Amino acid sequence: MRLVNWYPHPADNRYQVFEFRSRELAEEFARDLEREGIEAERGERQEEEETVALFGVHRDQFKAALRVNHLLHGRHRRPFIAHRGLRWAMLLITALAVGLGLMGWMQS
Repeated sequence: MRLVNWYPHPADNRYQVFEFRSRELAEEFARDLEREGIEAERGERQEEEETVALFGVHRDQFKAALRVNHLLHGRHRRPFIAHRGLRWAMLLITALAVGLGLMGWMQS
């Protein structure tokens, strides 16, 4: 299991492979790469009733492609804590704990 969607090419270490299981994300990644002027080879792999889109990027352009990849996932990610009330409650509890810690430090 990979934690990221990129890895070194298994046969040629001069390339990094980005993989996308969503066709929409793959198309958007291809457009973003083209807009940035990054050359990539595109392929597909069939896995258990799903098609995985693969992009091979030369290691000279890997940092720029990785930036494009991060921005793409940043545009489509969900918030870490989706419920707004819970998010604010966690922020207030954290601020209260830090405030109590500072008060205790100042009194000692």
